[in-house]
Amino acid sequence: MKFIPSRDLRNNPSRLWKILEDDEIVITSKGKPKAIMIKAGDDVEELLKLIDQALAQFAVEKMRLGSLASGRSKLSDKEIEEEIRKARREL
Repeated sequence: MKFIPSRDLRNNPSRLWKILEDDEIVITSKGKPKAIMIKAGDDVEELLKLIDQALAQFAVEKMRLGSLASGRSKLSDKEIEEEIRKARREL
């Protein structure tokens, strides 16, 4: 996996296409990761479905870890039901 500054998208796009033949690229802005480029291949729609699934799993894992860190993972069933009722009233 190669880390490439976003300015290389403008200044040297042919370099990116060459790298994508063999590797993935992380696009950075001010040194921080902002996007990932991967070779698409022939079945783009299937690849996008898999990426969506992976992003959903990643989000659930972040929520689970946040729940553990905040102590919300220790709520009782009754407390969970009350939280659900509160949230539904707010809708």
